Amino acid sequence: MLTDERRFKILESIKEKQFVSVNDLSEEFSVHETTIRRDLDALEEKGLVARIHGGVIPSNVKKEESPFDERQTENLAEKKRIGMYAAEMIQDNDSVILDSGTTTLQIAKHLTGRKNLTVITNDINIATVLRKNRDIKTIVTGGMVYHDSYMLNGMLTNDALKNIFVDKAFMATPAFDLRTGLNHFDEYLIPAKKEMLLSAQQIIVVADFSKIGKKALYAFWPIEKIDLLVTDTNVDGETIDSLAAKGLSVEQV
Repeated sequence: MLTDERRFKILESIKEKQFVSVNDLSEEFSVHETTIRRDLDALEEKGLVARIHGGVIPSNVKKEESPFDERQTENLAEKKRIGMYAAEMIQDNDSVILDSGTTTLQIAKHLTGRKNLTVITNDINIATVLRKNRDIKTIVTGGMVYHDSYMLNGMLTNDALKNIFVDKAFMATPAFDLRTGLNHFDEYLIPAKKEMLLSAQQIIVVADFSKIGKKALYAFWPIEKIDLLVTDTNVDGETIDSLAAKGLSVEQV
């Protein structure tokens, strides 16, 4: 196999699998790992792939999330509209999960006039917003504090969520892939998110346009298991049609 042909096929393999190791590629193409590394260097120089610890991913895969202070102001108008709309879905006597995130924080800010509402969250920012509302019972999961975002995560968080059952879970995500669904760049944050998703009768994802159609390293929840996506009007019609074809209801606000 000629070098250019092999590199083309390597790129196709990486795009399909989203993450592969040098050893995997060496076995797949029956060449030495040194040859694969040269091929990957060439592909990386062209901006087609990105090298990470343990292997390689497509260049369009999200590798890390922006700091909280940056995310809090990014697309703020869209997040406020999404948060206001999602808050209207929460009724008196509901029990809900608000996942840690800047869009779910906007939901918390619009939760006024509710009676006998229970909110479970792994986000100190959200708990702080809700603390003055005596009509809302706020339950904080516990766990290790992520100082840049005030998110709680870890074994204590996961254990707290295992025996909780709620009406609705409002989930944030750094990347919503049109094929694989919810994606995340950090494998250590996924267990808590899965526990939230498993605990809810209705799963609602809140995400602005910048997250839709994006990939991250780990896919952890399929589109078919999501009840509703609330996003903004910047998402194009073709993308909405693609999601609808998978049975996902989408509200644009």
